[in-house]
Amino acid sequence: DINQPDVRMSSLVFSHLSLPLSLLLGVFMCGLNSGIKMIYKSVRDDQEMVDMKQNMMQAELDYLKYQINPHFFMNTLNNIHALIDIDSESAKDTVIELSKMMRYVLYDSEQDSISLDKEIQFLQHYIQLMRLRYSDSVEIVVDVPEQSPSQVKIPPLIFIVFVENAFKHGISYNNRSYIHISIEVSADSDRVRYCVSNSKNPSRWNTQGGIGLDNVRKRLDLLFPKRYQLKIENTSNQYSVELNIPVL
Repeated sequence: DINQPDVRMSSLVFSHLSLPLSLLLGVFMCGLNSGIKMIYKSVRDDQEMVDMKQNMMQAELDYLKYQINPHFFMNTLNNIHALIDIDSESAKDTVIELSKMMRYVLYDSEQDSISLDKEIQFLQHYIQLMRLRYSDSVEIVVDVPEQSPSQVKIPPLIFIVFVENAFKHGISYNNRSYIHISIEVSADSDRVRYCVSNSKNPSRWNTQGGIGLDNVRKRLDLLFPKRYQLKIENTSNQYSVELNIPVL
């Protein structure tokens, strides 16, 4: 047996020691062995806990993201329904814009991160869709980079809720209305600043937010704990949002 030399050596070592010292050394070695096993078990348990927390966080992020999709499509389909009665030709163009947006939501947004350029393109499709519905009396100003560095990636569908809310609560057919949107990348290309400000329509205003805004807050807390800034200002005639996030 290959283990016999080790056993004989251990017996030889212990035979030259007094009985109390041998017992003490034996207890020490047993304790050391148990301690090592406990350390390994603790490390393994800690890693399992980390993996479980990551899986739970990812599941919650996926759940929040999938909640945004039906919320978004419900609003968009309502817009198309209203547009059919106003201008059927524009409604056809709207369906084309919606198909482009669906492609993004169904495929590109499945990824954990997306390039800022793709997210901007998605926002522009949505804004173009909304322009078809509203007249030129609504001032819509969009200031975004023509092209962003390829390494600038953000969570998909993180901006759309604020634009949806701006159109939903800020547009009035009777009073001057405006929506201003801007996106900036920091000089080091490590952060993105996103701003939306809009007029307020008193007839449609109660609170700006709902499920969509709550979901965005939860996603931000999970993705960027204590590393993002979300500032919301609500005055008598304007609602503004400023979101600053690190790139992924």
